[in-house]
Amino acid sequence: MDIGTVEILDFKVLTETLANFKHPELLGQSILGRGTVEGNIAAWDVYAPSRITGNFRVPGAAATKVDLVKVAGRTATLAPVLLEKTLDDMALSWIRSGNAGASDSARARIAREEADLDRILEYTKEYTIWQALSGALAVNQADVKFSVDYGLKTSHKPTASVSWATSSTDVIGDIRAWKALISADCGYTPTDAYCNETVMECLLANDDVAGFLGEGVLREQVAENGYITRFMGLDWHVYDAGYVDAAGDFQKFIPDDRLFIVAGTAPFASMLSGTQEIPAGFSHTRRVTGKFAYSAVETNPPGVRLYIGENFLPVIYIPDAVVAADVTP
Repeated sequence: MDIGTVEILDFKVLTETLANFKHPELLGQSILGRGTVEGNIAAWDVYAPSRITGNFRVPGAAATKVDLVKVAGRTATLAPVLLEKTLDDMALSWIRSGNAGASDSARARIAREEADLDRILEYTKEYTIWQALSGALAVNQADVKFSVDYGLKTSHKPTASVSWATSSTDVIGDIRAWKALISADCGYTPTDAYCNETVMECLLANDDVAGFLGEGVLREQVAENGYITRFMGLDWHVYDAGYVDAAGDFQKFIPDDRLFIVAGTAPFASMLSGTQEIPAGFSHTRRVTGKFAYSAVETNPPGVRLYIGENFLPVIYIPDAVVAADVTP
């Protein structure tokens, strides 16, 4: 059987299969919207929504002139990721055999490897999201170096005056002040707080918060979920997921000292995805948008490689809808 004619290695089939892979454990991707761009350059507008009130007028009078929204244009090259795996001889033998059982084994093997590549790609995107919400994305690999500044004001990257690890700290005052930043600077209502288990433990151990835990709703939240889910007008999300770095060490997406507060109902950020020319079969190429997958025959050494990739970049349109606080200085 000609490998080039095998349906399960066709780029359409491989790319369509990507939609079957779900990663509900990755919380960051639920925060951002989705968008596409042509090519590999992201261009987006950064702005602050109006918070003025309109003038009243006498009946028949002319309309009140209002200035256009002040916009700061930003551009950056999308972050391209392309991952590959080489199918082993056993998988290729199963494909060539034409046997139904062997073909099913080959499909399962290819699907497993494709799912693993997809997982690596999605974890990479998740990493960039939390870096963006912190104010900057910086990549410093040996062969790739770039950075994107998302324009968060210094005031939106506050540091607690007293560490939340100290039980007497006025965490309620901190939360109230940081929420007020979002309301005052962009007009949207802060709705969600994101932290990991370490920060939540500080919150639960706080003297002022403990006063609310003895009875009522907060006590029920902790009993049911193990942590506070609704407090100070915010939905709280405890997120301990992370990735394994190049040294083999586990790193949390949200560091132990960080608290994010966002206006979740505002269209404040998106994950943009660009286009890419990929092999379509073994004799021509096709331009695709978003995440893609394909296979290619290699000659040295002979074999078939499976590829998954995407050119993407998280962007923030309304930086004032985000607060990234250091709670344990």
